[in-house]
Amino acid sequence: MAANINSSKLLRQMIIRWYIRRSKKIKKNISLVRNNTTVTLPNWIKKRRRIAFAEAVLAALCRPRNRLLWSHPRTFLWIEMVEQAYDDELWYNNFRVTKTTFEFLLNMIRNDIYRSDTAMRSAIPPKRRLALTLYFLASTAEYRTIGNLFGVSTSFVCLCVRAVCHAITKRLAKFINFPKGNQLLEVIEGYEKAWGFPMCAGAIDGTHIPILAPSESHAQYVNRKGYHSILLQAVVDCNYLYRDVVIGWPGSVHDARVFSNSAIFKKGNQGKLFPSELTKEINGEE
Repeated sequence: MAANINSSKLLRQMIIRWYIRRSKKIKKNISLVRNNTTVTLPNWIKKRRRIAFAEAVLAALCRPRNRLLWSHPRTFLWIEMVEQAYDDELWYNNFRVTKTTFEFLLNMIRNDIYRSDTAMRSAIPPKRRLALTLYFLASTAEYRTIGNLFGVSTSFVCLCVRAVCHAITKRLAKFINFPKGNQLLEVIEGYEKAWGFPMCAGAIDGTHIPILAPSESHAQYVNRKGYHSILLQAVVDCNYLYRDVVIGWPGSVHDARVFSNSAIFKKGNQGKLFPSELTKEINGEE
């Protein structure tokens, strides 16, 4: 096969060289006689003819070859074993969610991550797409390792994680909200009962998420610890549930700036974060 490819390349080069030498011999102005009138072809017509001839030669020499293999052989043995044999404890250890939560997530985003089969290959079902993404988020494994476990390519792992995360953000963002009404009273009571903090509705803090250096303005993403990151600010209640999330600021930005630009800061200044009648006297102060 390699010999055939080399011979076709050599033949193509010889034809192109012959055509170039032949073109140089032809006079610059080509004349046509129509009704005893001499007409000179414009340069753009000559150029178009040369291009058409070259395309015809290349099309004849570079015919498409039939693919012998559309994808490398892969196996689904590991994920099939997990789906059939893992109990609740092993499932949670690998995917960091219970089977009940997994099914809930799957039902919410199934239509967003479903793909149809094609003539070349069968599509990966939504259940395995979600399992792949949760396994990636719950572990430190590389794309290649995850691809080998789930029987897919490295590039598919990257695309799948992005698509599933986008679907989760789209469908489930409404579940992260600051407590209100009776829920707020339960959180305040839980903080005081568990740790003795009165009138506390959440614990807030920021953390740095390491990233690769971006191609533009990369210096802005270098944090005080010396590596590139983006900032995550989160509020967690007494039951360890996320109640507010702000993410995306460059790592060099101070936590105070992130907080001052957040929605909960604005609501607090406007008096909309807590009800006005929610008060308690502590050491003689309301």
